[in-house]
Amino acid sequence: MKTKLHFIKGTILASSVLSAIAAQAQFSYNTGVGAYGDLLVCFRPNSGSYDLVVDAGSITTFTSLANGQTITIDPAYYTGTLLAYEGTNNIHWSAFACQRLPGASSTNNIWITRPRSNPNVQSSPWPCKASAVQANAASQIDSIGKDAGNIAFSVTTPFGTSPTSTSTAVVEPEGGANGAGNYYNSYSFMMGTGGNLGGNFWGDIGGVSVEQSTPSNFTTSGQPVLADFYQLLSANSGQSATYLGYFKLDTAGVLTYTAGPYAVVVPPTITSITRVGTTTTISFNSQAGVTYNLLATNTDNITALRSTWPAVASPMTGNGSTEMFTDVTTDASRVYVITAH
Repeated sequence: MKTKLHFIKGTILASSVLSAIAAQAQFSYNTGVGAYGDLLVCFRPNSGSYDLVVDAGSITTFTSLANGQTITIDPAYYTGTLLAYEGTNNIHWSAFACQRLPGASSTNNIWITRPRSNPNVQSSPWPCKASAVQANAASQIDSIGKDAGNIAFSVTTPFGTSPTSTSTAVVEPEGGANGAGNYYNSYSFMMGTGGNLGGNFWGDIGGVSVEQSTPSNFTTSGQPVLADFYQLLSANSGQSATYLGYFKLDTAGVLTYTAGPYAVVVPPTITSITRVGTTTTISFNSQAGVTYNLLATNTDNITALRSTWPAVASPMTGNGSTEMFTDVTTDASRVYVITAH
């Protein structure tokens, strides 16, 4: 078992390609064959040239968390420039892992996301399937991880060259081929446009996509997006998957995982607004652990959808007491809204 959440592993480079990928750390992925595999977190743009695959460490790190505990997923991927290849507007993302135990009574277990359409409402659990069905999804998950490692290590591929990678993340040139042989396929090719592991995930009557997406104005919307995380044991075929927790991607590109149910958010109440010179201070009642954003517009645009109002302050996490946002503006008048997630 390995954990790759808050440190960088030792750099491993093959001397034969050292000159071509100077100082590039080698991405590695522990498969789920005969063991608990690593959790993969993957991003792809709605339209673009590169994907991002992040190895967040063993799935057991996530399943062993107590309710309410939170992990920030591999901070290296967003503190650098890796996510910049996709951006955070108009992207699709997902997280998944597998465990494949061969033998006469084979076991194929998977852990996978389901997007929330409403940030405050948990999605319906995916249905578990028999081992023979879940085997195809588990195999696809492992293929995504192994191909990411090969793309990171290869000087070139038939579809281009990875511009950068670390020991826990790799930027992939988009591309792939059926019956690829020695070709290494990108996440977007392996996932497919349906967001269902290239047709290997069965879904239910509510949909098949395991990917969450962001709108075109995500970075300025102040609205994070969430995806629930489920455990699908093949021994529980015909039953609903077990809910484990949720992933939240905020507008700065930071992805966190929290074990257990998502707290019901109470709409915030603005208690006072004061202005001194060009500085406006907005006070409000906060809820512990809830993320707040301050949105603003001028009176001419007050009828516009609130989702289009820009955020005018950095997000803030409540502590259960009165909190304050400040906004410095020369506008003669502004209208404010505080959102909570």
